[in-house]
Amino acid sequence: MPCIFCIAVFAMLATAVTTAVLDQLEDRLAHEAAGPLRRTDSGSVARYEFEFPVPPPPSGPWGGAGPATAPVVLTVYKRYGRARIQVLTHQLQRAQAQALQQRVAALAGLQIVEWSNPQTEQKVRDAIDAEAAAQPATPAAQQPRPWPRR
Repeated sequence: MPCIFCIAVFAMLATAVTTAVLDQLEDRLAHEAAGPLRRTDSGSVARYEFEFPVPPPPSGPWGGAGPATAPVVLTVYKRYGRARIQVLTHQLQRAQAQALQQRVAALAGLQIVEWSNPQTEQKVRDAIDAEAAAQPATPAAQQPRPWPRR
């Protein structure tokens, strides 16, 4: 299933993202992350994977206990000064996921310009469900056999 994501831009940057900017970003994220941070880099993209503290759920009938941290991926598109912040769990309410993304964006010096929405996310869910339904079933030879009756 797709996760909630947003698109953000560097608030103070008009040109391509440099290595120095990425190193500073990594330092800020590592300081706030709830565990080790993993960075992978290519010529056009830098990807940061980390666990981040989850804001408390809003009060109300749907509030309640949730995970203390959530996996997050921040993908920086270097040439365009844009980034995608993706929360990789479905255990959060939308408000919690967005609050987490806002915190990551603020920490990274990003300004969120677009959020995913339930309608566009549903298209992805439908495509994933259709692909899963098209997968061949496990062959009978690989299925567990029932116990013999006596």
